[in-house]
Amino acid sequence: MFLVVAVALEVTVSGCQSTVYQAKFARPTEPHAIDAGAPFLKCHMGDGRLYVLQSWHIDVPAGEVTGDGILYDAARVAPPGVHAHHVAMADVVLFETNRPETLTHYELAGLVVVTTASLALSTLCLTTPKACFGSCPTFYTSDGEHEVLEAEGFSASVARAFEATDVDALWTARPAGPDVSVRMTNEALETHMVDSVRLLAAPRPAGGRVLRAGDVYYPATGLAAPVRCESPAGSCVAEVEHADEREYRSLASEHDLAERETIEVAFAARPERRGKLGLLIAARNSLLNTFVFYQGLAYMGAHAGEWFARLEAAGADASRFSGFGARLGGIDVSVPTARGWEKAGAFMEVGPIAREVQLVVLPEERPEGEVRVRLDLVRGNWKLDQLALVDLGEPVTPVALVPIEVTKDGRPLPDAREKLLEGGAHLVTYPGDAYVLRFHLPDLPGAALPELFLESRGYYYEWMREDWLKEENPFEVARILLDPDGAMKRLAPGYKRIEGQMESVFWQSRFGRAR
Repeated sequence: MFLVVAVALEVTVSGCQSTVYQAKFARPTEPHAIDAGAPFLKCHMGDGRLYVLQSWHIDVPAGEVTGDGILYDAARVAPPGVHAHHVAMADVVLFETNRPETLTHYELAGLVVVTTASLALSTLCLTTPKACFGSCPTFYTSDGEHEVLEAEGFSASVARAFEATDVDALWTARPAGPDVSVRMTNEALETHMVDSVRLLAAPRPAGGRVLRAGDVYYPATGLAAPVRCESPAGSCVAEVEHADEREYRSLASEHDLAERETIEVAFAARPERRGKLGLLIAARNSLLNTFVFYQGLAYMGAHAGEWFARLEAAGADASRFSGFGARLGGIDVSVPTARGWEKAGAFMEVGPIAREVQLVVLPEERPEGEVRVRLDLVRGNWKLDQLALVDLGEPVTPVALVPIEVTKDGRPLPDAREKLLEGGAHLVTYPGDAYVLRFHLPDLPGAALPELFLESRGYYYEWMREDWLKEENPFEVARILLDPDGAMKRLAPGYKRIEGQMESVFWQSRFGRAR
């Protein structure tokens, strides 16, 4: 399978100008799909390097690509001059060829090209292109009866510069035996670069669960629903008393997408318990941060590749871009003290697809009577599924498990398994790909069912949509970087126009169901 796209690639043609290229992409396993007559061949490598070759040749029997050109490192820095290169096809993750509409005299330009996906793949996106499905890797497990969507990995890692490790609670996973399978899918128009995937298994306390507060894992018992939950819209107890997908959600501000709201929650007094307490939060994002990210890509337009190359080469710019998204923030948790309300911690997660369960540990010094907490969050950015007060035991250390087998379409893939181990190369996945990772559970003390968490590390590239290119505006990109607070105000009217229909379009524009 190859993808045809139109991108702007900057070259020198009697001075500096932009020339429109017709680009084709092919997987390394499909050399027959490579445009043999194209003047350029780009070899995208698993470690982030990029070969840009001219006068190139592919020797399929030898498994080698040769040509003259430039080798760019992961930061898109290259030594001067054109050199001869020999590239092993086994090390290439994606081939790209470029045909210019017109070409007289040129120099190679090794810019990152962001794939442009035809909206014919998802006609629903034609009406609401900022609501197209996007997911990063999605992970499924069994709840004992059905396969359940449990987690989405490293959702905030939208470029190599933002590669990160993500841990998600597999809240409803119910292993039927000593082995547990996790299905990892790519269900969006994205390229995923998965560095590693592990399961973390912890022994559950009798009648309880294990909850994660950052890097610390606590046994939790005595789960109790709130007796009051007051939001700006009124009581929210019914929405948050159980993890049942009946979620509390407000609407975003029409003036400022970063405008915040406060929710006050109270739990019954526990006079017999003066030990450590925690607040369980089960939540996920709305599509507000998806819209903000997609709008930023639209402003980058056909030059998104250049912008991301700059972000990956310059930490300062990268932090500014991530700081823009951070304006939407997490869910801050505060408790009353003798000095007034003080912050106890925060729920931090990015992703609109899978519910995440986290713990905020409450201070042991607290007033008598009801246990009160205050949640401070951005309006319209969160779906709260459950809030609960829990009693906490001493922290436990989960056991880290690596996959013992990785399969695709029922076939074992030892090479894919090696890539998913820490320190290995990245496993690159494309739309529609699905891998099954099998883990063997250890013998743990206590309950028969261990508490499972999924740890994934990597990054991904979102493919451009054709309609986004119409909004290219480098001035607005600069304004986002220099004035993120102002950008949240400027974007508010656009989001409010489509807020009511985004959810429906998002789920219906999924890239099939990866198997």
